[in-house]
Amino acid sequence: MEGTKIHYKPSFKKNPDIIAALPDMGNVAGLCQKLLLDKIETKLFAEIFAFWPNFVTYKNGLINYTQSSYKFYANTKYNIIIFTGDFNPSDPRRLYEICYEVVKIAKLFNVKTLYSFGASLKPVNTIEKVVYVAVNKINLIKSLENQKIQVLDDVGQITGFNGLILGIAQEHNLDGICILGEIDNPNVIQPKTAQEILKVLLRILNLSFIDLSDLDEEEKRKKFMEQQMNYFSNIIRENNLPGIK
Repeated sequence: MEGTKIHYKPSFKKNPDIIAALPDMGNVAGLCQKLLLDKIETKLFAEIFAFWPNFVTYKNGLINYTQSSYKFYANTKYNIIIFTGDFNPSDPRRLYEICYEVVKIAKLFNVKTLYSFGASLKPVNTIEKVVYVAVNKINLIKSLENQKIQVLDDVGQITGFNGLILGIAQEHNLDGICILGEIDNPNVIQPKTAQEILKVLLRILNLSFIDLSDLDEEEKRKKFMEQQMNYFSNIIRENNLPGIK
C-alpha cells in the first residue's frame, strides 16, 4: 500500500463528518453510498489505489489498463466526506491498511464523527427487519437514544471494513457510529434496508430532505425479479424438471 494520493485539499466551514463504507452483504453499503453520491454534489479529492484488477483488457491488439481505487469525495456545503470503493478487501493486511489510510484522512481534516453502515442477518424467528447502531465510545449512546435510535445490545461481530474502521477510529480517539440494517438474504440486493439505514443517518446529520425514492424503484425491481424466480422455481418443481445450474 503506497498511501493516499491527495488531488487537492477541500476547505470546510467547520469540522466535517466522514461517511466511510464499502460493499457488503446484499450490497447494502454500496447502495447507500451510491445514492448519497447521486443526491449530494461532491468532488473527488483523494484516492487510495488498489491492487486490482489483476488483468488488462485489449481491443484489436491494443492494451487498456485502468487501476481501481478507493475514493474520497467532499461536499463543503454540508461538511461531509464520503469514502467508498468497488469491493471490500478479503486480505486482512490490506483491510487494515485501508482503514488506517481512511483514519489518516479523517485526522487530517479534523473530522468530528466517522459513520459506517452495513447489513446484519435477521434472526430466523423474527419478521420485522430492524435498524440499529453500534458505537466506539460510550458517550455516544445517550445522544442516539435521545433520538429514538435503537442501540445494539447483544454480543457479536461486525466483519469487514464497515466494522473494523470503527475500531481503528477508536484507536485514534475518533468518534465512530455504525448503522446496521437487518436482511434475510445476503445474496440478494437489499434496497429497502439501505433506505432504512439512510433514513437514520440523514436524521442524525440533519439532512432528512434528501430524496430516497430511487431506492423504492430498486425495491420494486428486486421484488419483480424474486417473483419471476419463484414462478420458474414452481414450474420446475411441479413438472419435476431438472433445476437450473
